[in-house]
Amino acid sequence: MDRACPGGGWNAGNGMVFGAALNAHVDTTAIALLALTMDDAQPAVHQSLNWLRRAAPECSSPYSLAWSALAFLMHKDRVANLCVARLHEALSSHSSVFNTETLSLAAIAINATGSMTNPFQVI
Repeated sequence: MDRACPGGGWNAGNGMVFGAALNAHVDTTAIALLALTMDDAQPAVHQSLNWLRRAAPECSSPYSLAWSALAFLMHKDRVANLCVARLHEALSSHSSVFNTETLSLAAIAINATGSMTNPFQVI
């Protein structure tokens, strides 16, 4: 929690360096929110969900959109469906070949959001 960026979200390190606020990243914020699913009442989680709601619809990275969809799904937020729609657009508009990690993550996010199930639940 103490590494959250002042404006909401997280990046790969500190939120502040030498008194300057750093920018959050979509994928890092989504992954942190997945880890904090049970902590919705925390101000940093609430602020970061709001930050991600604003940032994810503008994102074109399939990797970041997939993580965002999963984070919103686990926080029971309707924005998950918007992220999946953007994910479909991003996958179809990119002409480059995606790595296995991105394709796998996209498949997990699309499947989980479509069925509204927790892809991390162990049965």
